[in-house]
Amino acid sequence: MSDLPASGPDWTHIIGELRSSVTITDAADPEQPLVFVNDYFLQLTGYSREEVIGRNCRFLQGDGTRSETVREIRERLSQCLPVRTEILNYRSDGSPFWNELNIDPIFDTEGRCVLFVGLQYDVTDRKLLEEEAAHAARSAHRQSRALMEFIGKLNHEMRNNMNGVLGLLDIVLMDESLPDDVREYLELAKGSGDTLLNIANDALDLAGAANGRMKLERIEFNLRQVLESILKTHSARAAEKGVELKLAIGGDLSQRTYGDPHRLRQVLDNLIGNAMKFTEQGSITLSAESLPQRTESGEQQIRFTVRDTGIGIPEEHMDKLFKAFSQTDVSHARLYGGSGLGLKICEELVGLMGGRIFAESREGEGTAFHADIPFSTEG
Repeated sequence: MSDLPASGPDWTHIIGELRSSVTITDAADPEQPLVFVNDYFLQLTGYSREEVIGRNCRFLQGDGTRSETVREIRERLSQCLPVRTEILNYRSDGSPFWNELNIDPIFDTEGRCVLFVGLQYDVTDRKLLEEEAAHAARSAHRQSRALMEFIGKLNHEMRNNMNGVLGLLDIVLMDESLPDDVREYLELAKGSGDTLLNIANDALDLAGAANGRMKLERIEFNLRQVLESILKTHSARAAEKGVELKLAIGGDLSQRTYGDPHRLRQVLDNLIGNAMKFTEQGSITLSAESLPQRTESGEQQIRFTVRDTGIGIPEEHMDKLFKAFSQTDVSHARLYGGSGLGLKICEELVGLMGGRIFAESREGEGTAFHADIPFSTEG
């Protein structure tokens, strides 16, 4: 590295020309007064050099400045530590601006802190955008909760009435003297009613989860028995379609498990039902295995996987899987039916249980849904 000219560059001029605010404070003085500011600092704050030199920077503070931020800055400077923060400051005309503050201590050859050099940036526009985004997010959340509340009330009424209609249809269908064509029409009506009832139940579950009204049980249950029972529920439909159902349970899993078997069943029922819908041949496998990591409270992480050999999901549709009222393709919805709420409910339930759910798929080669859920093995 070549030596600088003996005279050296004019550092004061260079710093003065920077399009960033620069300040230098005397760290040896208890009042920590400003001993240098560049021109851009004066432009940023609206003060003159004579008004600021010899004063502590607290003159930039005002009613909206957070006292916690000021206290944090003072504590770090008292220990000669760097400061990186954002603070609401005020110009000479009283107008506020958000100041991104970067302060570094400068030490002499004996290790004493003699100066604080600060760089300041006006980040008001960015902070306004952040506040607008946060306000929009809060507003969207309130609207979403209101919508879910409405959906819940609407579907509660619909479910009550559908139960009445389906009950009457069951009574009529018990009449063995019904003509075949009338029975066929009634069974079609009952099938449609069952579909509407399932949609109402799904919507109620989703509304309950979104509004925090869905509660979890913590009871002891036998994991293998629950998984076997879930597969039995789908065995008739699988046999009808010629799809093989398989169960694989890791040998290191404790069979005595504590948690909410009802919500676990609800998640896996949805996933298997979804797999059955899109699998015309081959197999559907439900597996459970222990993951190596445990939760901070010592719970066992179990990965439940529902893997099918169905039609798969196009890559461009993977990000739509867990959105309410969405299916991967309109033609699939028409062909296979469904409310489009099942996977969203699974995501809500798994999240409620402290886990996560994700999918892997390749079009034409099947899909695997993984739900990592913590369960306790001790009462």
